[in-house]
Amino acid sequence: MRRVRLLFLGVLLLLVLSACRVDTTVDILVKDDGSGVVTVTVVADAAAVDALPDAPDGLQFDDLIDAGWTLDGPDIDASGAMTVSAAKPFVNADDLPSVLAEIAGDGVVFDDVVLEKTHSFDRIGLAPAKTEYQLSGTFNPDPDPAAFGDSDLPDAISISSRAAELDEQRNTTTNEGDDRLIIRVRLPDSESSDTGELTGEAVRYEALYGDTALIQLDARSSTDDILPRVWAIVALLAFLLFLAVLLGRLSGFLLAKWRTPKGRRRRDVRRRQQNAATRAEEANRPRRRMLRLLIIDVHGVLVRPTDPLEGLLLPLITAEHPDVDADRVRELHRKLVLGRVSVEEFWAEVGLGPVAEDIETKYLSSFRLVPGLHPFLDRMAASRLPVAAVGNQPRVWGDRLRRMASLDDAIGSWMVSGDVGSALPEPALFEATRRTMSVDLFDCFYLSNLPEHLDAAKELGMATGLFVAGNEAAPETEHTVVRGFEDLLRSRSN
Repeated sequence: MRRVRLLFLGVLLLLVLSACRVDTTVDILVKDDGSGVVTVTVVADAAAVDALPDAPDGLQFDDLIDAGWTLDGPDIDASGAMTVSAAKPFVNADDLPSVLAEIAGDGVVFDDVVLEKTHSFDRIGLAPAKTEYQLSGTFNPDPDPAAFGDSDLPDAISISSRAAELDEQRNTTTNEGDDRLIIRVRLPDSESSDTGELTGEAVRYEALYGDTALIQLDARSSTDDILPRVWAIVALLAFLLFLAVLLGRLSGFLLAKWRTPKGRRRRDVRRRQQNAATRAEEANRPRRRMLRLLIIDVHGVLVRPTDPLEGLLLPLITAEHPDVDADRVRELHRKLVLGRVSVEEFWAEVGLGPVAEDIETKYLSSFRLVPGLHPFLDRMAASRLPVAAVGNQPRVWGDRLRRMASLDDAIGSWMVSGDVGSALPEPALFEATRRTMSVDLFDCFYLSNLPEHLDAAKELGMATGLFVAGNEAAPETEHTVVRGFEDLLRSRSN
């Protein structure tokens, strides 16, 4: 660093020792990545060269080269003028102040120099990305010679001893103020400045040696990078295209699903396949069936008639209201057992709202318990085999029938179609009972006198029995025929 300082110090000595023309230029070149080069160029006329104590080719700059500076010159032209320059790169913005300090010392000529590089990018990418550069600081064209120190000079020269001569020469020379200091700052792209002169390729500052006013360095520039904007627009278009394709696929899927009849949709087909696979798996399970729950049909096993609509309800309604539409009653009864209309709405629709309570009581009182039911349920309770009932009826009628038949304590679960929105022989009642009683349907025995109900239960993996009371004729069936509760008790005893 001493040899670099001596380079600038030599310029000051030329001013001290002569009244000749000497120009010094400091070029600061900043590249896109924040690195750059600082170049110091000294141009002295022939008279200044003659004032040097040594010949120009005898000047030594070894330490300057060792400090990382690249030397060009000294060169002597035909007129005898000398040009010598030294350049040193800096790898990032933070290194620039230290390189400038090597010219004459920290804070002697350049002070508070800061090079800032900032990036900005639009959040949605519609504006170009910007990179902004700003160089700020101060430049002193009249440094104090004492700041260099006598130790930096050859022994034959003393700055302190030449101070008076400096004043005298500045007062008498005709070239006073001709020695110039030039600072040029070149930033990427177009530049702007509030204090410097814009020359088209650089921000230029010029001062005369000895000027007492500090020069404020202020150079700015910004570069636009269009590539991020292009990529952002491409990404946005790709996203919109993807969204359009996705919405098209979704719309097509929903339209196809809406047009497909219920039962033929992929989900329904897949569910049937899964159920079939489940049943096949359960049928092939290498385990012994354990009877853990007895499921019985309300109509046909607990009470008679098996078809309460045609056997009891419709005759009672037509007796009270002969003009009623029987098909309309059947339709309303179907909605009632599925829980889609309430009991009150049912009676109002059939025109018997004012006498609904009496008709309903008469209807439920007309059911007959199957002979041997209570002794059978007592035996099941004694053997600790739980009993569950399933039936196609609304919850209100199921609860009243259960109380009227004194079956509250004997039946562990009374699952009706009005609660699940599905009627036998659909499997929803069986699944609801399985979840309520926490058993596997494979370990359940279902008793009904309707073959279609038994077929549905068998597909779910349950053991099944066709219940035949008294001397009733048993239809041909693949299900086990159970003739009354006594037959079932004998089979369990065996």
